[in-house]
Amino acid sequence: MTKGFDNLEFEMRVKRARELMEKNNIDILLLTTPHNFRYFSGLDSYFWESPTRPWFLLIPQNSDPIALVPSIGQTALEKTWLKNIKTWSSPNPKDEGITLLKDTILNLLPNNGVVGCELGHESHLRMSINDFDMLRKDLSKIEFINASKIIWELRMIKSHNEIKKIKKIISLTSNVFDNLPKKINIGMSEIEICNIFKKELIENGAEHTLYISCASDKGGYDQIICSPSNKKVEDGDILIIDTGSTFDGYFCDFDRNFGFGKISKESQDAYKVLWEATEAGLQKIKPGCSCSDISNAMMEILKKSGLKSNSVGRMGHGLGLQVTEPPSIHSDDKTILRENMIITIEPCFEYLPSKMIVHEENILVTNNGFELLTSRTPERIPIID
Repeated sequence: MTKGFDNLEFEMRVKRARELMEKNNIDILLLTTPHNFRYFSGLDSYFWESPTRPWFLLIPQNSDPIALVPSIGQTALEKTWLKNIKTWSSPNPKDEGITLLKDTILNLLPNNGVVGCELGHESHLRMSINDFDMLRKDLSKIEFINASKIIWELRMIKSHNEIKKIKKIISLTSNVFDNLPKKINIGMSEIEICNIFKKELIENGAEHTLYISCASDKGGYDQIICSPSNKKVEDGDILIIDTGSTFDGYFCDFDRNFGFGKISKESQDAYKVLWEATEAGLQKIKPGCSCSDISNAMMEILKKSGLKSNSVGRMGHGLGLQVTEPPSIHSDDKTILRENMIITIEPCFEYLPSKMIVHEENILVTNNGFELLTSRTPERIPIID
């Protein structure tokens, strides 16, 4: 599969953005974060890890997108579909592109207007608050409003080209997970196991493993977010690996559990409850269903089996250019599923104090139901002797 997209993909994204901008009376979208910049430009770079320089992308209602970037980024931007690129010499802490940004907005909106920004849910500005305040002060006739809702409305629905890339990374990661029991054993450390896992991912076509968490203990674990440690797995342990790996910028995000030696009946029963809760969640997925419907279906199974609390807070989320995106699979999230959304479902069963097991699957919402993209976790926990 080739990397990147043809120009038509980006033209369609801008077209859809402008339709939503018109409905919400927004004249310009101002984008500053890596994933939104990439979504509309196609720039493939991890230079974002350097926080020194801000990058700006303007999507006007009535003219071509404009990239305003530090001069170091000009050549890279010229390789994308963007034609209108402006630069400034950076680093320049006294004026980190703000004069250029202000002048460009004034040229587009000489009298007044509305600029939509990344100000809302699961969004942030990748520029200093002081610079943003200065921009609003100097452009007092222009209104700066929250446009996060329309950005997420765009990004939650994946194009067929995006779906292909997400399917690829999920498929190859599923294969690596499925084959991992043959390559690990009791006595290995979490770090050793995860290094084998990451090496297999890269050799099978993943580009980056930007997120990996690992935990292990007797019959379960007490958290699911920390990096692997030097702890060696022992008889009776359950180990979880959760990965957000990428192909061409698009993520998978799911986990698998492995038992070592003799696993207690109590923990095996808890694992089976989770499998059944996941099944209940899967059967709810279709266009028109709400995220809360899925969450409640899984929670019903867990509560019947003795769940007292859920410290994870939600049981799944959206997936795409970021390892977690809106919506949340949560009882309070009433977002309605639509065709070509990609979500995860991730029930957590804390079946004893400080003892949990978690399952996660990745799913595409189809026109009349769902397509499971991960290879389904086994109904009974894989045992490694």
